[in-house]
Amino acid sequence: MPSREELLKFRCTGCGNCCREPLLPLTDADVVRISQGTGDRPQDFVRFVARDAIDLDEEPEAFAHLRQGRRVMILRHQGGGCRYLGADARCTIYESRPLGCRIFPFDPTWNRKGGLRRLRLIDAADCKYELDGDNDPGKMRTLHQRYEAATTAYQQKIADWNRLQQRRKRAGKQPQTARQFLAYLGITA
Repeated sequence: MPSREELLKFRCTGCGNCCREPLLPLTDADVVRISQGTGDRPQDFVRFVARDAIDLDEEPEAFAHLRQGRRVMILRHQGGGCRYLGADARCTIYESRPLGCRIFPFDPTWNRKGGLRRLRLIDAADCKYELDGDNDPGKMRTLHQRYEAATTAYQQKIADWNRLQQRRKRAGKQPQTARQFLAYLGITA
C-alpha cells in the first residue's frame, strides 16, 4: 500500500473503471446540479436501489422509506457503467458531476487542526492510477468538507421524510413513491 505522501501524487489515468463498477449514491444537491448542467430530467439519470444492490450497511441514514421499500438514490447505470460515461471513458458531465465523483478515490482522515493525518484510496473499483501527480491536501479537505456538508444536509431530509412515512403508516396510509420523494426534496421530476 502506498504511503500518504505517495498517494498525494495520485493521478487519474482516465481508465473509466470508477464509472463502471461502483454505484454512486446521490444527494439532492447532486441531482439539481446534474439536471441544471445537462437539462436532463431526474427520472433520466436517477435510480432507486434496495439495500442488497449497494454496499451501504454502515450508512442506514442514506435509505429513504418509499412505497417499494427502503431505497438509496443513485446515479443510473446503463451499458455497463454510468450513463454519463462517454465512449472515450471520460465523464460527459465533468463540470456537473456529483460530489462523490469529485472526492473519489480519496478517503482521508484529518487531525484536529485540519491537517492530513491519514490517506487511503477507496477500494471500490480497479483504479489504474499513476503516482506522478500533485494533490493539494488543503483543496482535498475543502472538497471533503463540501461533500460531508451536502451529505449531512441530505440525510437530515431523508430522516424527516422517513418520519413522515412512519406517520403515514400509523395513519393506515401507504408510504409515498420515489417521484413524491423527489418532489419533497424540491426536485421536479
